Amino acid sequence: MRRRWWQFLVVLFLLLSIVGGVHYYLYSHLVAGFGPFSSTTLGLIRALFALGVVSFPVLRLLARNHLSRPSVLFDWAVVVWLGLVFYSFLLGLSVQVVASVGRMTGLLALASPFTGSSPERSAAFLVAGLTTLLATVGFLRGQATPRVVNLEVPLAHLPPSLDGFSVVQLSDVHVGTFARPSRLRRIVETVNGLAPDLVVITGDLADEEASHLAPVEPILGSLQSRHGVLAVPGNHDFFAGIDEVVRRASSCGIRFLRNEKVVVADAIDVYGLDDPMGARMGGSRVPFEHVIGPEAHERPTILLYHQPLGYPKLAEMGVGLVLSGHTHGGQLWPLGYLSRLFYPYNAGFFRIGRSHFYVSRGTGTWGPPMRFGAPSEIVNIRLRSPAPVLGTASLRRAVAVGE
Repeated sequence: MRRRWWQFLVVLFLLLSIVGGVHYYLYSHLVAGFGPFSSTTLGLIRALFALGVVSFPVLRLLARNHLSRPSVLFDWAVVVWLGLVFYSFLLGLSVQVVASVGRMTGLLALASPFTGSSPERSAAFLVAGLTTLLATVGFLRGQATPRVVNLEVPLAHLPPSLDGFSVVQLSDVHVGTFARPSRLRRIVETVNGLAPDLVVITGDLADEEASHLAPVEPILGSLQSRHGVLAVPGNHDFFAGIDEVVRRASSCGIRFLRNEKVVVADAIDVYGLDDPMGARMGGSRVPFEHVIGPEAHERPTILLYHQPLGYPKLAEMGVGLVLSGHTHGGQLWPLGYLSRLFYPYNAGFFRIGRSHFYVSRGTGTWGPPMRFGAPSEIVNIRLRSPAPVLGTASLRRAVAVGE
């Protein structure tokens, strides 16, 4: 327990150091670009930026409690602020790089808005305007109904009688402060409109607290599928309290697979594995081999696994289709490039041998309720029997659709 506390304090210190450094950078350039300010105004700006530094840890603590109007308003203010800070910092650095290159090459005189008597002020206005534009677009996209991604995937050993079997994947819904019931209702209506044979949720149904599921249980309970709704836990489901999340989901007709297998439509083996975070929170990490047996080489198999990890090994084990999420595709450009350093299978469709993999960009958002360059999605997968219904030419088309 003591070791975990030390780890928590180290992570908190690093987080506050990074966030504090970013805030100081923006504060100094704000004062240089828009100043001079009166002592009273300067004090208010300093207090605002100091609050911004500690706001995220405070937000995480509030998220552990029941929602109230003041806490919801504070949550929204914090995450919008963080989104503005992120893009202000990114754009500020970009403007500085452009200005430095302009000075070194002698092209600065041709580069409005860096001309004039106050290039700092011009740059500050440019960054503020672009940040507002990007944040607004990102917010609108983050709150929009997710797009539907249609895939055709050949599944090894799928009987011809099940050719066309449809699986709809939701992932990273993150029910909490920012998952508005009206948006969640639109998501459910979209899924039901697809008339799926099976609905799967590949982790992070909850965000930070299982009780936040209570107001939307009737909406989740209206999900319709011929063979039901299956889910696996993600890291946030463990943060929220996995036992309570599973209990509330069960009352909505959602069955969580906890390192186990079910047979769907009397033919398809669907496996569900816990997220590795469960092992760090008092549980144990279950090896793939303890759940997935040699039958995966002989039967149509689907694995639900929150984080896109271990794909080459799963291909060797014969798993036909693996569905994951977790990465959000980066959620805010250009974070997707950073995400690829940790998750090479970051988003989209992949194939290794006869195995197929899809990493969803997520249905909801985490942190700032914004998306830019990584739209939210509902994945509509139509399974195809590889023979005789699906020939080589059709296989190429199916892979092309996934890519």
